[in-house]
Amino acid sequence: MILPPPILQVSLMNETTLYLLAFVIPMVMLPLVLPMVVLMARRKRMTDNPSRRKLQERPVAVMGGTVVMLVLSVSLLLINVFYDLGSLFPVLCLMVILFIFGMLDDMIGLTWQFKLALQVVAVLLLYFGSNYGVHSLFSLFPGMEFHWSVALPLTLFLGVLLLNAVNFVDGIDGLATALTMLAAYVMGYWNVMHGFTAQALLGYAMGGVLLTFLVFNLFSVRYKTYLGDSGTLVLGLFLFIAVTPDTLDTMNPDILMDHYYFSHALALLSAMIFDLVRVVLWRMVNGQSPFRPDRTHLHHVYVDLGMSHLMAATTIVLSNVLALLVWRLTAGWGLSQWQQLLLVFVFCALIYWGPFFHLTYLRDRRSQRYRRLSLAVRRVNRVFEIFHDRVGRLIDGHRSRIYHEIE
Repeated sequence: MILPPPILQVSLMNETTLYLLAFVIPMVMLPLVLPMVVLMARRKRMTDNPSRRKLQERPVAVMGGTVVMLVLSVSLLLINVFYDLGSLFPVLCLMVILFIFGMLDDMIGLTWQFKLALQVVAVLLLYFGSNYGVHSLFSLFPGMEFHWSVALPLTLFLGVLLLNAVNFVDGIDGLATALTMLAAYVMGYWNVMHGFTAQALLGYAMGGVLLTFLVFNLFSVRYKTYLGDSGTLVLGLFLFIAVTPDTLDTMNPDILMDHYYFSHALALLSAMIFDLVRVVLWRMVNGQSPFRPDRTHLHHVYVDLGMSHLMAATTIVLSNVLALLVWRLTAGWGLSQWQQLLLVFVFCALIYWGPFFHLTYLRDRRSQRYRRLSLAVRRVNRVFEIFHDRVGRLIDGHRSRIYHEIE
């Protein structure tokens, strides 16, 4: 089974128009779909309710994954009219499978063992079915191709890491969405430069979906919905696809010798990866399961300091952008790829791990300094709250009436 053949050829439009179409279609479609899905979720009581560990004050619909998957799928079907996206069919099928199991997890809850096994199977299907994976270290070791006994464990590690990375940062409004959106745009451009048109169209379409979803997720009360596991699994799989080119479908072989591949991928996904690695190690050192939820994420530390969700998400996303700018500077200095990779790693460790340990130290050992810092942060956060309220009123209208309706 393959996607319907394109009725029109891409020659009827230039590639720039095609990419713009991939970006605009989901942006137009999502505001039409999201209100209906949120209303259905509330009627069926598919909501995430407040608790001691969670940060929301009211029940919120958990149907963001449905919105993202539906809008993305329809958008790609429409784009397929102009450009053959048949090579993405295995990826879309696997996204649908992960979405279904994610929905089951949102509704009834699945054990972490089952979810881990599901992620392993998903990566294996991509590895053997479409050849997405870590088959070499590209230009770090030119000409070295891994035997499957090495490539497969590396692929499984990277796949499981990215499939969990989105879920780990999905603790405050907009953070997981914004970070994945940033990755979608950057990897879309990267795929354009290397001749991967289908993957670039997937990236721009995902970016269009997430940009519009981000506005509702961050600012709306009436139409707010969380991604849920159904959404984070889909976004995690997208990230895996974005950074592991299908070597059976390589249109431009020099992608395998991209001088900046590893440091670029590390900088792009740094906010997710560095937070996940620290949290998992922190839990294991303290004798806890690495999959046990807690409040040791960087965004929790920022919120406890006095930041709103908008300010905390903006701070972390800007840190990710700063990591990309450092990568770009090191790329222009003529450094070796090993030197560049080391500098990017050290810088990311400072901007993600440094604030966590520093703020934790102040909170536990220097309470007066921590309170002074918290007061300063809350004053700055007032600007974000005013901006949040004004944008929210543009989307929702009269807030007090909406609060009454929801409650």
